Amino acid sequence: MDKDNQTVSNSPAPSGALRKTLAEKMLSLQRQKQRLTQKAAALNKEARKERTGQLIAWGIMVESRYRNAAPEHRERLISAVREFLKDRNLSRALAGFARLDDEISQEKTSQDETS
Repeated sequence: MDKDNQTVSNSPAPSGALRKTLAEKMLSLQRQKQRLTQKAAALNKEARKERTGQLIAWGIMVESRYRNAAPEHRERLISAVREFLKDRNLSRALAGFARLDDEISQEKTSQDETS
């Protein structure tokens, strides 16, 4: 082949191979991007699932500690919550403590009635 011949392809594909059109390349890239997006969404879903499990376990632990704590320890826990949480998370945590207080008082009432 002549060095001056600029029509010779440097690609490893045979010269008779069909080249992708620009539209085909764009479609292929769009599909790859879509697959990547789906893969990222699946990974995010798994991460959220793991975090949710951790938060549930943490909540169970806090609830158990609160139920078994002396009243002064309960107050310290509520004070810590007021210090570190705000807005929606604070109101949710305080509602949880109120629910636990109601359950604890109902349990005590039912125990007193059976004694």
